[in-house]
Amino acid sequence: MTGEAEGGTASPDANASFRRAVADSRRIDPMPTFRRLSEVTGVAVEDLVHHALVRWASAGAEALLWLGPTVLQELVEARRSGDWERVGGIIDWLQAGWERYRSG
Repeated sequence: MTGEAEGGTASPDANASFRRAVADSRRIDPMPTFRRLSEVTGVAVEDLVHHALVRWASAGAEALLWLGPTVLQELVEARRSGDWERVGGIIDWLQAGWERYRSG
């Protein structure tokens, strides 16, 4: 999926790395962890999955308040390697959290 940048030239696919990361994550099954946590805590698996997704979704806004080492390290690594697509993706992720926070 490439779009046309200003001037009619094709721009790189800004979501390619994200799609690769999503595909790579399919290699790991998180459900055994959720099932075990459910057994230990007595919290339903569905509720644990929902909680994990809520925490993940709100991480962008939290990162704006405290740019944790993981996000900062990823940003620095991407810049040092010249992976500007990844730098842009991290910035877009942070911006999405900021926009959601501002829209209340």
